[in-house]
Amino acid sequence: MKKLSFLLFAFFAGILLLSSCSKDNETFSPPTLNFIGGAGYIDQDETIPANTFFKVGIAASANTQSGEKLATLRLTRTMDNSTFVDTTFTINDDQFNADFTFNAQAAGKVEKITFLLTDKNAQSTSISLTLTYESVGVAVSKNVDVLMGSFNDDYGSFYSTVNQAAYNIADAGTRQADIDFLYYFGAVNGSSIASPADTKANEVYAMGSWTVKNETVFSNTTLTATDFDAIGDTYLFPAFTGTASSITHLAVGNVIMFKTVGQKLGLIKINQITSRGDYASIDVIVEQ
Repeated sequence: MKKLSFLLFAFFAGILLLSSCSKDNETFSPPTLNFIGGAGYIDQDETIPANTFFKVGIAASANTQSGEKLATLRLTRTMDNSTFVDTTFTINDDQFNADFTFNAQAAGKVEKITFLLTDKNAQSTSISLTLTYESVGVAVSKNVDVLMGSFNDDYGSFYSTVNQAAYNIADAGTRQADIDFLYYFGAVNGSSIASPADTKANEVYAMGSWTVKNETVFSNTTLTATDFDAIGDTYLFPAFTGTASSITHLAVGNVIMFKTVGQKLGLIKINQITSRGDYASIDVIVEQ
């Protein structure tokens, strides 16, 4: 009888030991971590404007089986194979929601933002975003069907991008600081658009008395008239490297680019040139 009692005791002790070991060694799934979606949030891989600000939200909760509280949230930002932000937040709670406002990096850069959530049972889960940053177009204004005349023509020859208006030589002389370019027809150069500082333009219009001659510079482009017409309220101008004080021998459909002395970029499309070349119809787009 004593032997039987001992065996029963050993049997139940073994069960208790196995039960205890099983509980100690039991593993649970990690906690839950998701991005917050909806208006105003970035919650998936995207291409977004460079040098702006954006919001990312996360929602974290403890694993319901383990009941272990959330311990830490690690945030890293990586770009060009280098981590430039690495921050860990202490939580000690069952739930944790947070919004983060980030600054977008320079155009052409690709960044990875990662959140790593760990609970008090050392179980972890992570989510991440890959964001590509692109250049943003600037606001532009468009003035269409502007008639520009050559010397002694009925239409104004001098154009102000600020006022979006063409002036004859007399009126232009009273507002020299406003004039960005002019139109003339030359025996050698043909239909031309030039800066008030251009030597040939000064000869054509006898501008020797002018005290302000804005040095607008120009370059040809590969844009078509259709490309120009498709431009709306914003436009991403290409890099400008032009140094010419004039563009000569203009033809219908040409699109030229310019930069004003105030560093404003713009485009001019040639709509029409009369058979004599003494006046032209143009459209003008300029950075606001």
